[in-house]
Amino acid sequence: MSLGLSGKNVVLATSTAPVIRPGGFTVFRTDTVRFPLTGDRLTRRTVEDIILRTSAGRTTAGPISGDATGRYVIIANGAGVPPQVVFCCTSEPRDLPLEADGRVNGPRAIAATLDGPVARYVLRNPNGTHTLVSFTVSERPGQPFTQRLAGPLSGDASSLVAMAPGIVATVDARTRRTIHLRTTTAGAYELFGGQVLTPQPGSVTRLHVTRAMAVALVRTNDGFELVRHDAPTWRPTVIWRGVRAPELSAAGDRTVAFATGGVVRQSVPGRTRELLRVRGKLVALATDGRRVVVAERRTVSVRRARTRKTAIIVASVLQPPGVYSIGGGL
Repeated sequence: MSLGLSGKNVVLATSTAPVIRPGGFTVFRTDTVRFPLTGDRLTRRTVEDIILRTSAGRTTAGPISGDATGRYVIIANGAGVPPQVVFCCTSEPRDLPLEADGRVNGPRAIAATLDGPVARYVLRNPNGTHTLVSFTVSERPGQPFTQRLAGPLSGDASSLVAMAPGIVATVDARTRRTIHLRTTTAGAYELFGGQVLTPQPGSVTRLHVTRAMAVALVRTNDGFELVRHDAPTWRPTVIWRGVRAPELSAAGDRTVAFATGGVVRQSVPGRTRELLRVRGKLVALATDGRRVVVAERRTVSVRRARTRKTAIIVASVLQPPGVYSIGGGL
């Protein structure tokens, strides 16, 4: 499972058990569904969106990136299946594949985001280089995409890439300690700027980025550190240390959400606090900066039988004072 927030919706992606069709074909599926929100409460209504089917191999529910309009992109990964970048939705209520290369050794999508009318993602090529792809999304019937721009992502970047509207974060492949931030605009694929963050105290193993901050999970000699860098100064602040890495982490606006030992915590500039405790097994986590959404698997009794159910929890987060802007920080 994976979670995302898109406008006034929680987006849940799931991978289902394979189904054997007549003739011996095995079909694997990854589906997404939207749960509309009223304020910070889930409504009883659901909207089914993407149904990705393939016989090439088992798929998984990959990362989701949404915007304020309710649209989103998802990267559906899989065993023996190149990652599928799928967009949802224009006025036509259907999923639209952006990158569906069937070659096992083809480029692999490793990060994606929405930037106004542009769906943008990074491909890691077989030779280790990277390509930044921008697709302009159109609302005209029958013409969902009007322009595809592709260009190299310069620099010696590792496969650890994070994206948000207007910004791309990469980790230097040689040291694994240096994070580079580059900005872009919705109408072009060229990257400009070149902010280099203070070298991390160890190897970066997980990376998040928003317009207002970059977050790195760093492996040190003593364990792990979660480090945030806030615009406009981008100075590092350690918000958590531990001997084991957080099970899950997410970032949105100026909020970092992370889970350790069944406890979900929230970090904003100047403060880290416990947000909630999960009752079952935590399986997915997302935040848009104002809300944190958790999906957990619980064992419940239904007519004297024990069964597993998925619970989705939406929690409001503490908002820090002040407004930060990425403009001028790069």
